[in-house]
Amino acid sequence: MLPKLSFIALILVITSLPTFRSFTPILIVLFALLTIIHAVVNNAFRISNKKIIFTGLAFFMVHLISVFYSENKDIAWFDIEVKLSLVLFPLLFSIDNKVISRNKNTILVIFSSVVVLVNIYLLYIGMSNAQIVDYMHITRDEVWRFSSEYFSKYIHPSYLSMYNLFVISFLIKTLINSKSTYKILLIFIISFLLITIFLLQAKAGFLALGIVLLYIIVLIFLNIKNRVIKYVLPIILLVGIGYSISRNYRMQLMYNSVVEIIKTGDSKTSSTGVRFEIWKVTTSLIKQNIIFGVGAGDIKPELNKMYAEDSEYLEEATERHLNVHNQYLETWLGQGIIGFVLLMTLFVLALQLALKNKDNLLALFIIIIMVNFFPESMLNNMHGVVFFSVFYYFLTLVNEEDLSYLES
Repeated sequence: MLPKLSFIALILVITSLPTFRSFTPILIVLFALLTIIHAVVNNAFRISNKKIIFTGLAFFMVHLISVFYSENKDIAWFDIEVKLSLVLFPLLFSIDNKVISRNKNTILVIFSSVVVLVNIYLLYIGMSNAQIVDYMHITRDEVWRFSSEYFSKYIHPSYLSMYNLFVISFLIKTLINSKSTYKILLIFIISFLLITIFLLQAKAGFLALGIVLLYIIVLIFLNIKNRVIKYVLPIILLVGIGYSISRNYRMQLMYNSVVEIIKTGDSKTSSTGVRFEIWKVTTSLIKQNIIFGVGAGDIKPELNKMYAEDSEYLEEATERHLNVHNQYLETWLGQGIIGFVLLMTLFVLALQLALKNKDNLLALFIIIIMVNFFPESMLNNMHGVVFFSVFYYFLTLVNEEDLSYLES
């Protein structure tokens, strides 16, 4: 019963992420306890990929060590509390559980189903609150009433976009590999999630979507034998992507901001411009603390000092005490070059494993994470750090043993 109970606890953890996040820490503790008891009782300890496990543990350890040279110890310990998943899941997924490994796709199906249901619920609530009268003739202003934060009230749009894109990647993999009669349903669900990504209006979501679609286009080109489809379908997809991007308000705004930054060197008129100014400040701080960083507890205090010195360009950052909004720079600022190198090593090891095993889902997951880490500090939030920790180590450490039910 212990492996089964551990499996159920894991299901509860992943389903709580897009639904009842306040229960996630409790469910993680439950999963940890059941898994450790199972390991002791059934002698199930094993190490399947030493490089990934030890790199992951080292990545957490540099965060822990940075607490001791942080001036703000309370903030530092809270940061460690948020990041405990980074040390728990590599250890827990090192414990052999045949129930989890044999039902790897079941776990992904359940997570996907919950994410789809959450999107349906949020869309219903958002449209109800928007009080649209004529759904056949909705204007762009009316669509805005149930998009972005009005659509995703309970989850930050960037995180929900990330979940949606991961589910889309899994469904596309299933669609390609499956011989089942559910292909039309899968195409419908994928289309629905693509629409919700556009409604969420998250820049990270759009950037990741573009790269994922390009990856999928390459897969189509390499795997389809029919010459007409092989060349025509990627062209149609590329044209569709280009048109969608050119017509999207948020992408137009981001493009204009980037152009302004290139021309003038600064931009105060958009969130992209604010990020650019924050990154300049962060880079200057990194140069002063390049080896060890400022420590887990001193990132925001040091940033706030710099914001105050340049309040004209960083008024919004000063008022809202914004973080770095870039996980790579945030890690380097907090834990120095050692932390940054370990983070990049985790990505490289996973991509090597994906290439070796021809695991497109793992490759797409890493792409999604790497892109989302660029405009957001994803490891500062429960929605981000638990999602990354669970699925990174789940996809890299859990061996898949039974795919027959999806391929039948």
